[in-house]
Amino acid sequence: MAQAAKRDPVRTISNRIFLAIAGKRFRAYSILRHVGRKSGREYRNPVSAYPLGDGFVIAVLYGAESNWVRNVMAAGGFTLRTKGHDYLLERPEIVTAAVALPAYSALQRRMMRSRNIQDFVWGHCTDPQ
Repeated sequence: MAQAAKRDPVRTISNRIFLAIAGKRFRAYSILRHVGRKSGREYRNPVSAYPLGDGFVIAVLYGAESNWVRNVMAAGGFTLRTKGHDYLLERPEIVTAAVALPAYSALQRRMMRSRNIQDFVWGHCTDPQ
């Protein structure tokens, strides 16, 4: 019998708090909406997304095997709500810090390096603005 994945209660609570404030016009957090690759259910995750090229880049804080990353890659796209606007992003790709970090401020780059964040998801706008 398959064992159910354990949820981190702190992460569950913090996600609920961040989802309540994310995606608003003046907030630093965005909402990433994606579809489960097995369940077909829609999920929402709070993320910090920053413009890069023709889309947005998002730090992968818990590893490239995180469910949201695997779902986004399998679906080939996702929706990002940031600063009060929705963006349909496609062609997600996992990129290195060297590619993604220019989108971040100097302080954020230092924080990413100190946490050893190496992977980022870069989604490209279907209709660049």
